[in-house]
Amino acid sequence: MKKTIRTFAIGLFTAGIIMVIGMYLFDSNSNTLDELSAEEMIPLIKEDGYHVLTSDEYISLTVKSENNNGAPEEKAEDKAAEKQEVAKTEEPAKKDTGKAKAADQKETEQTKTKEDAATPEKKQEEKIINYTLNIEPGMPASTITSVLAEQGIIENAGEFNSYLDEHDYTLKVRMGTHEVTSAMSFYELAEAITK
Repeated sequence: MKKTIRTFAIGLFTAGIIMVIGMYLFDSNSNTLDELSAEEMIPLIKEDGYHVLTSDEYISLTVKSENNNGAPEEKAEDKAAEKQEVAKTEEPAKKDTGKAKAADQKETEQTKTKEDAATPEKKQEEKIINYTLNIEPGMPASTITSVLAEQGIIENAGEFNSYLDEHDYTLKVRMGTHEVTSAMSFYELAEAITK
């Protein structure tokens, strides 16, 4: 019986050595990926249908896509710029350029009057509130969001609390003092209190 077990163990040991040698000699895929630089990998990734973004592009896209309540932002300025672009692309199709210019002027005047009507609202929105948040040990996230709502940093404590839960920030909240403003998005606030 000893001889059988000894023979089986030697067979396993030999098979293991053969596998290790085979991995080092014939596994060229892992070596080539480690040797590729970022510039060499980007075209290969794009060939597979993926998009490559720099960290700055990614951050700007995420910040632009979320406002304080997590909905996509649409500013009046963006809408006006979009309308002007549409008007510019339609302009060559029009035969009478005088009419096109008059339409553009009318549109810009309407946009200006809408902006002028919204200026009191903008002044209220532009009033940015700065607050130093002091998070104590054992303080639950719901208390933190309530304090932020009371100080005017966020409008709805429940929405921000849900955001923290959905994006797994609740357990990452750090105690200490954190500088926050009312101009911050939910993402920026969550990052500020978890650093």
